[in-house]
Amino acid sequence: MQIKFEQVLMNKLSNRTVKKYTVVEFCKEANIDRTFFYQRYKNICDLFASIMALQLRRTIRSQDEERLNNIFFRLLQKIKANKIFLFNIILISKDARCYYEVLRKEIATGIENYLRRHGAFSVRQVELVADGIYAIIFNWVLQECKYDIKDIYQSIDLLLRTIEKTKKISKYNV
Repeated sequence: MQIKFEQVLMNKLSNRTVKKYTVVEFCKEANIDRTFFYQRYKNICDLFASIMALQLRRTIRSQDEERLNNIFFRLLQKIKANKIFLFNIILISKDARCYYEVLRKEIATGIENYLRRHGAFSVRQVELVADGIYAIIFNWVLQECKYDIKDIYQSIDLLLRTIEKTKKISKYNV
């Protein structure tokens, strides 16, 4: 069902800037009853957060021996390709705090899943790095991804390197 909802949102919100989008509009386009919608989501922002978390989870899954910085570069490419969709979600919501916890947690979980295969790590440091990555990406989307993807990537890569350094330090401290 979530994939169908994702397709409806992508079709509606990916082509041009949309300042308003309601549960009523979504339900009509998804061909569902509002009662069905409200059994699953609190409001339209809850739906948006759910769809963005799904997309993020899919994108930051590591593939075989892919390095962490490559995973996040792929994420930036996907964000840039969907910048209108993501910008619309932020614009419609008016209060992006509803996404912070959900998306920061997905970023942290993706980093943790990668690091688990490579040794010990600090959960608190992963959370701080996830906060930083979320802030960088959120602000980039707010600016409609106008800054070069390489500049954004370098900022994220610097944060990821702190985790790599910590991982090496903790290996020697054991």
